[in-house]
Amino acid sequence: MPKGKTPSLIGSSLGRPQSAVAKKCSPCSRCDVDITMGEKCYDVPQPKMKFASTRRFCAACYREVLLQTRRDLTEMEAL
Repeated sequence: MPKGKTPSLIGSSLGRPQSAVAKKCSPCSRCDVDITMGEKCYDVPQPKMKFASTRRFCAACYREVLLQTRRDLTEMEAL
């Protein structure tokens, strides 16, 4: 179950997202579902955090992040 508000890729604290293949089992940053080794996932860099950390999302959560980003852009265009 996703936790909190759906994040958006708009923001000065985020880097460029990258598609990746999990090299080991790790949890999704949003829904805590395990992303298994070899599964496609998405890493969003957090440049303001120490040690060049990233937030890893499963495909379903990343799709929701992209939808939220589109909503935010549409809202900004309307201004």
